[in-house]
Amino acid sequence: MSFASLVSLPQRSSWTVCGEVREVLFWPCTGIRPRAVLLMIPGNPGLIDFYIDFCNELHAKFKKDLDIIGTSHLGHTLFSDNRGQQYRSTKTYSLEDQVTNTLAMFDIIDQTYGTEERPRMLLCGHSIGSYMAQRIVAVRTDRVARVFSLFPTVDKIADTPRGRQLRVLFRPGVRQVVAGIIDVLRWLLPTSTIVRLASLSKSLGDTNTRVVVDKMLHGSCVNSVLTMAADEMRRIVDLDEELYASTGGKFVMYYGTDDMWVPEDRYERMRAVNTQGVVRLCSGGISHAFVTAHSAEMACVVIGMLTDELAAEIEDA
Repeated sequence: MSFASLVSLPQRSSWTVCGEVREVLFWPCTGIRPRAVLLMIPGNPGLIDFYIDFCNELHAKFKKDLDIIGTSHLGHTLFSDNRGQQYRSTKTYSLEDQVTNTLAMFDIIDQTYGTEERPRMLLCGHSIGSYMAQRIVAVRTDRVARVFSLFPTVDKIADTPRGRQLRVLFRPGVRQVVAGIIDVLRWLLPTSTIVRLASLSKSLGDTNTRVVVDKMLHGSCVNSVLTMAADEMRRIVDLDEELYASTGGKFVMYYGTDDMWVPEDRYERMRAVNTQGVVRLCSGGISHAFVTAHSAEMACVVIGMLTDELAAEIEDA
């Protein structure tokens, strides 16, 4: 038994990307060199801890061939840096800030693997993470082999049932008040009480509830989450039909039924626009927020996608 086999996964670290400190989780392959590298880009809130069960399933299936790297969004989480010290950015980041820094991170990952026998670079984006992946493809078309877009919010987010329902939270002033209330509650109440209150929603499960309380329920983090959401409502309006017409073959897209963020008409529109790629509608009842209850089911779907992708890599070799 090697020492590496005793190291618990994922490995946790912090990366400094263009001056910003990011939380990063890493599932390394057990082979000498990976055949592919998957960058996991979360939705909003952008806590990569939500995706641990999902990525564990992918790693268990492809651990000999696949490196998996996941990252939280800037400003969304409290985490330990490489010195073991608690880090939480007090900055507020726009959607464009997140896209720019995630692109820079992609470049670092791509360049780290060198120029010879490069592994295939894969992106997996969930919700707004699909939009970020889309933006990376637009400027790194030759380096991205495939994108797995899960419940992609890439078209008129504000004009959705959930967008209309939550719009008041995203308004200037309101989001700062909400963030302030969170800080007051943390000052007044013990963490155990906050956990019990958060558990009343019964929507996250025990593990994710604890993750939210420990890592996201801080005023600056909540403000960053809501500010980014407000930016999404304003900026993601028209579907980038030109991109999908020219690079649609790189995308495998998975839509849900009864999705309050991505109504089924968005699936129909994407299927009409992206005739080169794969555009699927879920038949298994997996929810948009699959990390709360359907990580294993979603992983099973993506394992099928990755199996096809790695088989294609062997054929191309």
